[in-house]
Amino acid sequence: MKHISLIIYEEVLSTAVSNTASLLMSANESALKKGVPAPFEIEFVGVRHKTIPNHLPVHFSCSRTISEEFKTDVIIIPPMSTDPTRVNNLLSENHLLISWIKEKYEKKAQLISLCTGAYFLAESGLLDHRPATSHWGVMEDLQQRYPLIHFKPDHVLTYSPSIITGGGGFSSLNAMLYFIEQNSSKEISIELSKLYALDYGRTSQSIFAVFSGQRLHDDQEIHKAQSYIEETFTTDISVEQIAGEVNMSRRNFIRRFKNATRLNPIEYIQRVKVEAAKKAFENGEGNIADVTYSMGYNDLKTFRTVFKRITGLTPVDYRNKYRGQESGL
Repeated sequence: MKHISLIIYEEVLSTAVSNTASLLMSANESALKKGVPAPFEIEFVGVRHKTIPNHLPVHFSCSRTISEEFKTDVIIIPPMSTDPTRVNNLLSENHLLISWIKEKYEKKAQLISLCTGAYFLAESGLLDHRPATSHWGVMEDLQQRYPLIHFKPDHVLTYSPSIITGGGGFSSLNAMLYFIEQNSSKEISIELSKLYALDYGRTSQSIFAVFSGQRLHDDQEIHKAQSYIEETFTTDISVEQIAGEVNMSRRNFIRRFKNATRLNPIEYIQRVKVEAAKKAFENGEGNIADVTYSMGYNDLKTFRTVFKRITGLTPVDYRNKYRGQESGL
C-alpha cells in the first residue's frame, strides 16, 4: 500500500482536492471488490495548519502538517483557486512547502502536480530540463518564468522519473487515472474512467485552449506587430508586410517575434485565424467553406490541416461538437 500525501494549502482549489480524493478512494473500493488489497492510504497534509479554510464554505481537516516527521510515498499538489496576480504571493507564502517537496523527492517520494499545482514543482527546480504540462491558460506565464522546463502545452499529462504533471482543470484527472493504472491495474483505471465519465486515454488538451495572444513581454514593436496581425488576419498578409509595419528587416523581425512570443509569425497568424474560426463555428456562422474563406484561406485542405494540428479536431468535428442548440445538441 502506498502512502499518499494530498497537500492542502490556503487557496487550494477545493473541487480538485475532493475529486482527486474520490478517485483514489474509488480505486481502493474497486480493488477490495476484486479481492485484492487496497493500493492507497490517502492522507490530507496541511502546510502550516491542520485546519485550512477555503474561499467556499468548506474547511479541510488534515491529519498532520509538513512540519511533522513522517514517511510518504507519493505527494499530490492540487491546483490553486487564486487569481493569477496572486501567484507570486502564494509561492512566497509556501516556500516551506517548496523546500519540503524537494526534500521528500530526494528521499524517493513520487511527485504529482495537477493543473496549476505545477507552479510549486516548477519553483522547486525539480522540473528543469524535464517535460511538464499545466492549464493552457497559464502556460505562457509558466514558460516565461521557467525557461528551463520543457513545457508541453497540448499534453494532458507528462511523465518523467518519479514526477507526473497533469493538464488543466478536470483533464488533470487523466493524470490520476494514469497513476492509478501504474499502481493497481488497467482494469481498475478503465472502470473508474467510466464511473466518473472521464475520457480514458485522452492525450491532448488542445481542443480546450483559447488563444489570446502571447503578450507577456516588453517588446513594444512586437506588441505593435501582434496588434496589426489581429486587425488584418482575414487578409492575405505576409511576414514581409508585417515586418515593414514595424520598420524591421524580415530576419530581425522573425527573431524578435519568436523571442517575445515563442511562436514564429506564421504560427501566430495561424493561431489567430483558427481562434476566430472556432468562435465562428461555435456561433453557427456559415458553413465550413464560408468560414474558411472569411479567415483568408483559399484552400479548404490547407485550412483543415492547420485547424486540426492546432485543435486536435477537424473543422467539421469542432463545429458539430460546439455549435450548441441550433445544431440540435
